[in-house]
Amino acid sequence: MREFDLSDRVAVVTGAGRSIGRGIATVLAEMGADVLLAGRTLEALESVAGEVEGLGRRAVAVRCDVSDEAQVNEAFAVCERELGPPEIAVANAGVFQEWGPSEKLELAEWDRVVGTNLTGTMLTCRAAGRSMLANSGGAIVNISSLAGLVALPGALSYTAAKFGVVGLTRTLAADWAGHGVRVNCVAPGFIARDQEPLAGSEKEAEIFRRAPMARWGQPREVGLATAFLASPAASFVTGATLPVDGGWLAV
Repeated sequence: MREFDLSDRVAVVTGAGRSIGRGIATVLAEMGADVLLAGRTLEALESVAGEVEGLGRRAVAVRCDVSDEAQVNEAFAVCERELGPPEIAVANAGVFQEWGPSEKLELAEWDRVVGTNLTGTMLTCRAAGRSMLANSGGAIVNISSLAGLVALPGALSYTAAKFGVVGLTRTLAADWAGHGVRVNCVAPGFIARDQEPLAGSEKEAEIFRRAPMARWGQPREVGLATAFLASPAASFVTGATLPVDGGWLAV
């Protein structure tokens, strides 16, 4: 179907070197997009770039810490020079915090998590929006979390930042809708990582008891939801948050 075709479109994906970011980048490439892969570990990014190129698409890997304004702006400049103006941007880069009592949360840990998950998303959206507003519009997809929609006890900084991503998404959607730029959000639940620290733990059992589908989500499943929101198939969708959570929020 042509509405799902991303042939020759240019996409930027942050946090693209592993897990969800890798799943998003490869799905976009399968749908025809060329991809600028941004992240902190160049070796991992280059591995994903090889996968994208194996799908017949162009890929550029750029080391980028999204909490650094200059690095984000440079990543988008590289995209424009080497692939063309971005028509799709996915703000996926994120970090988690150590589970623990909120009253013991250190300010440095708050700053680390909020700096990447919220400020980094804002910087990515701002750079993408500036380019898209100056060109023919585009689609931005932010990756929040089920913790951006309900409280996740013991994860204060992460939950606050992910709630912020949902609010940022709605505000930018309202700001830019009249200029051809759509801004949406995906809220993953518990997704299998490249190395899952909770596998076989009591925490995993607790998660499975709570989620109706009782399994880990897969990065590709998040990638497919993201690609839908980035595609013309979602042309009348903006300001939305799509949970990909195995039914966690339904009960």
